[in-house]
Amino acid sequence: MSRAVTLAVAFLVTFATIAGGSALAGYVTADGAAPAPEIENEHFRSTDVIKDDDPGEATVELSSDAESQTVLIDPGVQAAGGGVAVNPLSLIGMAGGGVADRDIRPLANALIENGHDVRVYTPDSSASQFPSQPGASGPTPLGEDLAEADAFVTFRSNYEADELEDIETFVEADGRMILATEPDAAFSQPGPTSLDATLGTTTEPGYVYNMAENDLNYQRVYAEPTGDSALTEGVDRAMFSTVTPVGTAAEGGDEFRPIDGSELSTTRSSTDAPLLVRDGGVVVVGDSDFLSPENAARADNDVLIGNLADFLVENDRDPETQPPQTESEGPTGPTAPTQPTQPTQPPTNATNTTA
Repeated sequence: MSRAVTLAVAFLVTFATIAGGSALAGYVTADGAAPAPEIENEHFRSTDVIKDDDPGEATVELSSDAESQTVLIDPGVQAAGGGVAVNPLSLIGMAGGGVADRDIRPLANALIENGHDVRVYTPDSSASQFPSQPGASGPTPLGEDLAEADAFVTFRSNYEADELEDIETFVEADGRMILATEPDAAFSQPGPTSLDATLGTTTEPGYVYNMAENDLNYQRVYAEPTGDSALTEGVDRAMFSTVTPVGTAAEGGDEFRPIDGSELSTTRSSTDAPLLVRDGGVVVVGDSDFLSPENAARADNDVLIGNLADFLVENDRDPETQPPQTESEGPTGPTAPTQPTQPTQPPTNATNTTA
């Protein structure tokens, strides 16, 4: 066989092999590329991932008929510097213009509509630059506001030592309190640790996620009640957008735990650690955004928010008889200031006195 014939046969065998392989791999399209294979990752196709992308309107209602209460809210936003005035209501999304730093209108509106007084605490810029010295007598600006309040909602944990004392006094005097934290706060030491120690609670680093069943994305996890209580009434499921595990020393204090399939970011292991707990007059939740208007409409969050509002106003506190006490105060109130003494007069003799 000539060399030309040998080369021709080799070419035909090679061509047949390539063509046969292409036929086995899939037909060739007009542009010469085979179609992309279908995605076989089950969690992308699961009907549980996006369960309700149009949840409707949130309806937050109070069942309590308590008389008007004063609820103080610390949105966790520092006062603006440079003498710029801050509209407190804008910090909770209740004033027009701009983007609110903390929008909790569903809770605030429900309280106001039921006759309760909602106040916003904004730290004074000068007080932030020159905090009070340790051991200074008298309540802090926060303590003064708490003295007039029945309930307290806060989104921050970096309180000074004297502010922590005022918070502890407020809780011990039958004030109700909700602390809404978030995963990042656990790394802002020592603030959260000090507040946890004051309230008898714990905050665990990391966030909870669920790849199998979630609300719109894996960090928006569902949580279910652990029992029947005033906080869980009417709630089949709550949704927390970015949540960290929390805890309390109180036995049976957990109220909501994540559903099956939830994992913790720091360990990549399954977790059922509580996401909302209660210890007496204190509620701690590991998410700070579930109160926003867009999240209030998810799952049964609007019912949960209504339950939390009832919790705030159903208290036994009387601000007129239970204000924070200063170092100079006793059981019956502050001690009157001592008057300056007059200089001692020289003694007079008996004869001059009788004369």
